[in-house]
Amino acid sequence: MLKPGGALRSRMPALAGIITILTVLSIGTYIRGNLADAWRLLRVPSLKPLFADTRTITHSIDCLLAGQDPYTVRSCDPWHRLYNYPPIWLAARYLGVTSRTSNLIGTVQALLMASVCIFLFRAKTWPSAWITFFAVTSWSVLFAVERGNTDQLIFSLLIFGLFLIDRQRPPLRSPLLGLLIGVLTVLKVYPVVVSVLFVGRRNGVIKTLLAAGFSLTALLLTSGHRLLTLLSNTPEDSEISFGAYPFFLAMSRRIPLLSSATFLNHPHAASIGALIIAVLSIGAASIYGDRLDRFLPKLDFDHARGRLAVSGLAIFCFVFVLGASYDYRLIFLLGVLALLVDDMYAGTSRRSLYVAVLILLLMEGQLYLSFSHEIIDGLVFIISSAWLGTSLIHRMIRSEHPPLFQSEMSQVEITKSGD
Repeated sequence: MLKPGGALRSRMPALAGIITILTVLSIGTYIRGNLADAWRLLRVPSLKPLFADTRTITHSIDCLLAGQDPYTVRSCDPWHRLYNYPPIWLAARYLGVTSRTSNLIGTVQALLMASVCIFLFRAKTWPSAWITFFAVTSWSVLFAVERGNTDQLIFSLLIFGLFLIDRQRPPLRSPLLGLLIGVLTVLKVYPVVVSVLFVGRRNGVIKTLLAAGFSLTALLLTSGHRLLTLLSNTPEDSEISFGAYPFFLAMSRRIPLLSSATFLNHPHAASIGALIIAVLSIGAASIYGDRLDRFLPKLDFDHARGRLAVSGLAIFCFVFVLGASYDYRLIFLLGVLALLVDDMYAGTSRRSLYVAVLILLLMEGQLYLSFSHEIIDGLVFIISSAWLGTSLIHRMIRSEHPPLFQSEMSQVEITKSGD
């Protein structure tokens, strides 16, 4: 266990990253006269007014209060966007939220994000310190903060929720975890995939299905007929985004065997291609599973930090397969980076360094569709699919056949001893 002084020192790289961002923005504001233009010093394509994604909600509340439907009316939004969040966010009007509180809400989310980074990362060695610093100052994190995107709130709730649940008595953990997943799904849909955390427990498959079913039912009850509308209102863009669609689009421009028209004219072609890659990745990793530990740490499903990494991998793989998500959603990989930093923190191996660097390169983002960046996007997806998929299979086998699993593990240990 870390002493108080050691715990503080381990948080210094994350704190240094936050101070660096604030310093650059302060200097930029002084030089350029406003904060929006200061963001461009950090390569973030800022919009005026700030916190554009926060304003999607707050201006839609104004629209609703004016008797109009923000799902179909564009005139209330500063950029003439249609509202594309679940209806529950509009209930914030009962708390006094309007467009006048946009800056306040955006700032609170930014403070939450900073607090989460300081809480999450513990760096001891120089490699882990640099990984932490560049994770906190990554383009994806900055993009999320500048836009005031609500993924920051979802990510914060996921982190603090998992750590809080970890402190509860064992009988309470499963119900609380199911409740947390349900709440997050109602707010943003995609956290439903965090239900994979139940895999490997007693009756794990049933619990996973129950958690997912409960979450989707809660989403349908709170969103109703608006669910399809909000999904159709959500933009899908190959620029400043990651996922199957920009990946295959970039590949088709360089690989003669792939046709751009296939992915442009068939909306599900990229998702099908991503699923095929995921299956092949898991299959290959299963065959060479005994070598996977040389390159990646084990995923711990039983403690908060491990669960956070599993959740981040599940969300990343899920939204990659869906097609395209703006780069700010890569903030969920911070949980994975924290696990890799912890592995480096132990100082026993540098196996985590290479994957951590690859994830950081992905989180650095691009302002345009880039072949090299999409190569990294695809590599991270392949690694994530193999890592998460084999871990889930491993957990399922262990839960379904514990005696067989134990005898196999014993045989492996004997073989290793003989070697």
